[in-house]
Amino acid sequence: MSDVRNRPSEFDLIERLFAPLTSSHPGAVNLKDDCATLSIASGYEVLLSVDTLVEGIHFFREDPAGSVAQKMLRVSLSDIAASGGSSRGYLVALSLPGGVSFEWLEDFAKGLADDQIKFNVVLLGGDTTSTSGPLTLSLTAIGEVPIGKAIRRSDVDVGDDIYVTGTIGDAALGLRLVNEVGREQASQSYPELLERYILPQPRVALGPLLISIATSCIDISDGLCADLSHICEVSHVGAEIRQAAIPLSFGAESLVKNDESYWQFVLGGGDDYELLFTANKNKRKKIEKLAGQIKIPISRLGSIKSDEGVIVLNEEGGLVPVDGPGWKHF
Repeated sequence: MSDVRNRPSEFDLIERLFAPLTSSHPGAVNLKDDCATLSIASGYEVLLSVDTLVEGIHFFREDPAGSVAQKMLRVSLSDIAASGGSSRGYLVALSLPGGVSFEWLEDFAKGLADDQIKFNVVLLGGDTTSTSGPLTLSLTAIGEVPIGKAIRRSDVDVGDDIYVTGTIGDAALGLRLVNEVGREQASQSYPELLERYILPQPRVALGPLLISIATSCIDISDGLCADLSHICEVSHVGAEIRQAAIPLSFGAESLVKNDESYWQFVLGGGDDYELLFTANKNKRKKIEKLAGQIKIPISRLGSIKSDEGVIVLNEEGGLVPVDGPGWKHF
């Protein structure tokens, strides 16, 4: 990332690398204007979500540029999915330190191009600037959802079931292993865990299908217990989940079996970007059918309670302490 002698000017950079990412959408006018236009289908309203990633905090300096770009895009697409929406496009702002080379930016743009095809989105605009600080990336995702149908966190009822998609704790455990044994060893021993941290898989296909099924939904970015607490706080309820019901990957399961302290990273770690949602008990068969339809595991963890707070129970019914409350941004 260090050779910047061949990095072009801002406008040349935009024309060469980022304007081609807008070619499928005339409203972006090849990034030659400060504003883009985007038509929304009749009966739909706009969803907006913005995320910022900072080098050394949200991604490693040595991560491939393409995967950094894809992580930046995917974490915001995950927010759109958690609201029941479908993503349409995005805006990106890049604050570039002097050490970012043109070759790095080429790979970055290619990562975006690949994910635009994968997730059917298009770059609509953005901004580039220089910084004396770390590489900082900000992305605003734009989606649409039927009017009045966005899934919010305030419609939860006592007795609702609590569900998660996929497996939990992989990203946090991958990051923990890097801190414990170094990246090379972590990558050799548990490559699938580290991959979950580097490149999340947003559940964009499921989000829109949860409309009229889920009473709330959030993506797990701050951590399982922390994000469940976010739902509970808005709806003034509590939650009880069973530790044994939390779905674990093979790698995560082997770690917690050998050392139970790793459970704290499953319960309190973040960056999985799985969907955590609640639903009325009468939706169980629909949800089971939905999991088979989209071929994504969906696990029922517990239920919503009237007493506020989130508690985790072990197989004997005892309380499992959660030492870390989840990711804190400040």
